[in-house]
Amino acid sequence: MGRPRPRHKRRVHEHGQAPSFRQNAEVVERDACHRDAYSTRSVLGMEGQSVAVQYFLPFTIAMIMLAMGLGLVVDDFRRVFDKPRAVLIGLGAQVLFLPIVGFAVAFGFGLRPELAVGVVLLTACPGGAHSNLYASFARGDVALSVTLTAISGFITIVTIPPLVRLATAVFATGGEVPQLPILDTTLRIFVIMAIPVLLGMSIRARSERWAGRLEKVVKGIAMVLLVLIVVGSIARQSENVAEFAKQAGVAVLVLNVVAMLIGYAMAAGARLSRPQRRTITLEVGIQNGALAFALAAGLLESVVVAIPAILYSILVYFTGAVVIVDGRLRP
Repeated sequence: MGRPRPRHKRRVHEHGQAPSFRQNAEVVERDACHRDAYSTRSVLGMEGQSVAVQYFLPFTIAMIMLAMGLGLVVDDFRRVFDKPRAVLIGLGAQVLFLPIVGFAVAFGFGLRPELAVGVVLLTACPGGAHSNLYASFARGDVALSVTLTAISGFITIVTIPPLVRLATAVFATGGEVPQLPILDTTLRIFVIMAIPVLLGMSIRARSERWAGRLEKVVKGIAMVLLVLIVVGSIARQSENVAEFAKQAGVAVLVLNVVAMLIGYAMAAGARLSRPQRRTITLEVGIQNGALAFALAAGLLESVVVAIPAILYSILVYFTGAVVIVDGRLRP
């Protein structure tokens, strides 16, 4: 007689009972979620800390913030006492209400977890530096624009980590996006954002002419590095990125339009001047997409999370142009 074939033992729980069909299904579903989260990161080349993520992205963020600091002076922060109502309205719309809109848009459009977190991250970032240029073209209050950009830049160092942590807890329950420790993330953001800004301001305080020249060079370096990282990240899996972009396109457009409307409504409700209304509209509507992309790819290691920032940075050229035309027609 041949040797008897070994019988496979049925897996049992610690209480000696065989797992039910429902319990098995839950295990399979949980494993599938983890595989999906890993496959998304793997497909997009983000499953490990690449050289670009480890070194070039933090350096790029630092360059962006250094360029911002080179264009700031202490008076930009003191101006809050000259125009307290306009500054408070602008900061309230941008720092408080905009993230709420981000959560609402992510929920309303039923975005996949990575895109939902990306939308919230975008709304948590400060205003974009080129919003000051838009304010100038739109005949807005440029001094107010610079002040709002400067102050929001420092406030968001503290607000970005908890907002992103909340977004991942709400939307990415299957582990699609890593949970970031708030204190550690705040310290990292402080090092790569606040210190370069302060360094840039100190350089400008010593020599305004030299700071102006250095600002152009630093901006050029930052933009070249950022473009290379964006193009390289997208080129690896352009088809997947294109599909995710289709899913987020309308949501990002709605986010941008609603943000601008909220900014204008709050400024108009406070009876601010027309130039101040346009300025706050632009400040709330134009977020720092470059910073959002860098944080998404650098801290969260996900190009998918960065897609809303990429789309937003393109769309604001068109929505911002509408505000500029209005400013030219109705000064």
